[in-house]
Amino acid sequence: MKSKKTRALVITLSVILAVVLIGAIAFQAFFRLPLPSYIGTLQVNGLKAPVEVRTDDYGIPHIFAQSNEDLFFAQGYITARERMFEMDLTRLAGRGELSTLFGERMIETDKYFKTLGFYRAAEAEYANISPETKTAVDAYTEGVNAYINSVKYLPSEYTILGGKPQAWKPADSMVGGLLMSYRLNSPRGIKPVLYQIYLKAGPEMLKKLLPYIPEGAPYISATDSNVPAYAQTTLPEIETTASSGMYSEIECPVPLRMRASNWMIFSGSRTTTGKPVFTGSPDLEAAIPSLFYLVHLKGGDYDVIGGSIPGLPGVHALGFNGRMAWSITVGNGDNLDFFTETLNPANPDQYLTEDGYKDFQIIDEPIKVKGKGYQNIRVKVSRHGPIVSEVMRGLPSDCAMLWPGLMGHDGTVEGLLGLNRAKNFDEFRQALGKVRGGSVHLGYADIDGNIGYQYITTFPIRKSGENPIPVPGEKGQYDWTGFIPFEEHPYELNPAKGYVASFNQTPEPGDYYGTAYFIFERPFRFEEMANARDKFTVDDIRAMQNDVGSNLAKRWSPRILSVCGGDQSLTAYTAILKDWDYGITVESPQATLFNSFTAHLIRNTLYDQLGTEIVDELFKDLHVSIPTQWLIRYMGDNNHEIWDDISTAAVSETCDDMVLKSMKDAVAELSARLGGDPRNWAWGRVHQMTIKHPLGSVLPFLNLSPLTYAGDDFTIHAGWWDRAHPYDMYSGAAVRIVVDMSDLSNMTIMSPPGQSGMYLSPYYSDLAETWSKGGQVPAHYTDAGQLKQVLTLEPGQAE
Repeated sequence: MKSKKTRALVITLSVILAVVLIGAIAFQAFFRLPLPSYIGTLQVNGLKAPVEVRTDDYGIPHIFAQSNEDLFFAQGYITARERMFEMDLTRLAGRGELSTLFGERMIETDKYFKTLGFYRAAEAEYANISPETKTAVDAYTEGVNAYINSVKYLPSEYTILGGKPQAWKPADSMVGGLLMSYRLNSPRGIKPVLYQIYLKAGPEMLKKLLPYIPEGAPYISATDSNVPAYAQTTLPEIETTASSGMYSEIECPVPLRMRASNWMIFSGSRTTTGKPVFTGSPDLEAAIPSLFYLVHLKGGDYDVIGGSIPGLPGVHALGFNGRMAWSITVGNGDNLDFFTETLNPANPDQYLTEDGYKDFQIIDEPIKVKGKGYQNIRVKVSRHGPIVSEVMRGLPSDCAMLWPGLMGHDGTVEGLLGLNRAKNFDEFRQALGKVRGGSVHLGYADIDGNIGYQYITTFPIRKSGENPIPVPGEKGQYDWTGFIPFEEHPYELNPAKGYVASFNQTPEPGDYYGTAYFIFERPFRFEEMANARDKFTVDDIRAMQNDVGSNLAKRWSPRILSVCGGDQSLTAYTAILKDWDYGITVESPQATLFNSFTAHLIRNTLYDQLGTEIVDELFKDLHVSIPTQWLIRYMGDNNHEIWDDISTAAVSETCDDMVLKSMKDAVAELSARLGGDPRNWAWGRVHQMTIKHPLGSVLPFLNLSPLTYAGDDFTIHAGWWDRAHPYDMYSGAAVRIVVDMSDLSNMTIMSPPGQSGMYLSPYYSDLAETWSKGGQVPAHYTDAGQLKQVLTLEPGQAE
């Protein structure tokens, strides 16, 4: 009897073990079969001549071709091998076709993109691009389709979702550039929030919260201006009708939130090498797969390396082309307005103008829903753009959105390809003159020793000045009459101070910025470092990219100590701030306390006057800098009305009252979470980044384990964190580069978490740990021909 039980147990355990082993093998096979090879020879239909692809130890391909056409064909093919699912998500978003893959969950998202008309604009732009750009886009398209037509095992996400990629079209590449341009537009999210403030707190309060440039704020260009500047505007008289609720970003597997960035460039007069040192760090989400695909393209007219947007030919966010380096930062420019149209009561397909009623352009857009057939929507387009009220919350009804990017001449793809070929500063500016939709600062340095930058936004010329909130469209008094000429946009070449740097601040004084909220805490910190010595080594400048000194903490810590120093309940906590160097390091308990304090200070000061929904929306992404600026603006006025808690009618609170309350709230919060001993409040315990896959919410093993990360929203080495889930980090350096113009072999680059979007690929997450510690990897720009992993693509035999 005992023997039978033993045998049964053995059989059961054996079956369980076999099932586990079979499951493990199946799991491995499922995710490994789609992985590409990096050595050998492949026959690829569509190539005209052999192409060599040398891949380094981190999965970065260096593509060597004999012509422009084969170069971009190969880029499309190689990028699709690693990022097809990511590319597909981007183009499906731009097309308004995410429901074909995700079903009913994405219907509202598709309505958003269909209504705004991204793909209509992308198709129009493709028809307008130059022959040179068209050649690149067409070749890239053919390369992507060569992959789609020949791949045996599609990325695993398609099997999981029950879908497959359709043929790639040229407009799919164009819409990818358009979406990035739209993502870098701040007014689309800020103006609906300002409208809600207008409704909640009134026009006088809104005027006190319009953009502000603090005293002594560093502009990008050298200037003698050292006085505070305030946005001035006459708010329109509008009906305070109910809106569709508080603004919030749509649900989308393609990130649309904007972040901050930086570039720092030193001329040879300020470096120990006598040549420029260039650094770039666009800060966006660290996602799986990475938002950018690192690539080196060599052949025809190109020899360029940097961060490309998967789905677009060339190199984009930052790069180096053998002559010059560039990098972008968000420009925050105001080139988008909302107009409220008045409908004809007798015909809702007409809207009022100064010349009477005019017909809306009506566009019928079908939305195909996976497993459910089609839904149809009617899009109305006025002279001010598409009516977006039904797809964008926080706006009045019948509200149109006007943005240059949707006019069929966004120019992102055309302009950035021009940068790939530019040989000097004049050609750099000439290329950027074609870009209309985006708002960015682009830094520049070249091997001849020149440094500089160009600001681009395509500022509209408005009849009645700035439009910080939706304005009446019926009489045309708020309309645009044209654009500020590109030649009048700020730029600088070889500044006398020997450096130029952007941290999303104002480029130079001007009266055309509109409702543009610029950021100044990081440039204040940079100026402190840049003026600390006459010359810097390359490693000194590399270290600046990872600097975590907080100018915001430097502003507020003395006030905290002054106000809270006499409170016995806070003695142990104020004590740790006394000798703090204001560094937001992973070991620092002061960093945790200060970040908690600032979040509570904003809530305690603004919840009562603006409401929780508005403040919580302002806590998201780059917007968090806006309430922070408001409090900096009024911190010198202890009795300003902004500090008063209007819910306590008998008491008029001061800034000092808010500081004391916020410090007590921070201590209570952290004590409940981490214990009462502040020595255990290290920033690294709570400030961690979980890099997530688009399907990670249902398949969490696709996400990475949390990574400790230094910095916060206001440090040069940025680590933006989620106020709704303190202190989870959601954004940092998405791609980085350092170029030593005295030794190009010293160039380094980084884009986390890895080059491949394929789970179980050796390049899926191999860069994550290095990135979290501020590291980069060799770019191999000068020695790519010696890399050992070689894949040869040969022209196939046409079927």
